[in-house]
Amino acid sequence: MASVFAETAKPLRPRLANGIEQIVPPALVLIVFVVAWEFGSEWFGIPKYLFPAPSDFMGKFITDRSAITYNFAATGYVVIIGFTVATLISVPLGLAIASYSSLRRSLFPLIVFFEIIPKTITAPLLIVWFGFGFTPRMGLTTLMTFFPILVNSIAGFSSMNPRLQLITKSMGADPWQTFRYIRLPAAMPYIFSGMKIGMVYAVTACITVEFIGANEGLEVMILTGSSYMDIGLMFAGVIATALLAMLLTGMLLGLEKFMMPWRRNQ
Repeated sequence: MASVFAETAKPLRPRLANGIEQIVPPALVLIVFVVAWEFGSEWFGIPKYLFPAPSDFMGKFITDRSAITYNFAATGYVVIIGFTVATLISVPLGLAIASYSSLRRSLFPLIVFFEIIPKTITAPLLIVWFGFGFTPRMGLTTLMTFFPILVNSIAGFSSMNPRLQLITKSMGADPWQTFRYIRLPAAMPYIFSGMKIGMVYAVTACITVEFIGANEGLEVMILTGSSYMDIGLMFAGVIATALLAMLLTGMLLGLEKFMMPWRRNQ
């Protein structure tokens, strides 16, 4: 019986060690950063009303938890919807542009032209066209997320060796089978790379529109704290925004591992 348990424990040890190696270094860096922040303002004589320590505003997550939770959910909802819409448009469009050279020559330069336009100057236009609320925030989030996912999708769908396509065709595979088992798996690392970049852009876009004009969201909460000189609430909003980006990026990494099990050990 003891030998059975010993044999079962053997595969667990490398996985446990690997998990510790992945968790401990980031945790140590975070602890050092928080400690340095906590005592840094006192060491350098910075007034707490200008640059509070974590202990000065972390209590806001308890005392103002209802407001933080509501605005956190409001911003997160817009980011998820805008990111999803951008992904559903850019990935099929990237496949079409990669598959047809005529689209690459005619459509892609036009997309690059519109991408050159700074998105922050389009936010006021979206507010003028659609008013305050969900639509302009979702629109700018979609626009800023669209291009990095599109470019990486084009690169991914163009990465398959043409000889491999001829080999699969000679073996009797139809176009759908070639796409499902060869082309799509080869493109997925590129697509997820674009999605991870796009997720950061999505949070930035949503916060930008909320700064210009919105009635809910984390940036609205930060502006409210600014109007009352509540530095603690402002810093709590900034930390909540960073946590939102980290949470959504972590969910995207989990989806990447689920969709690409052959890359889980990388």
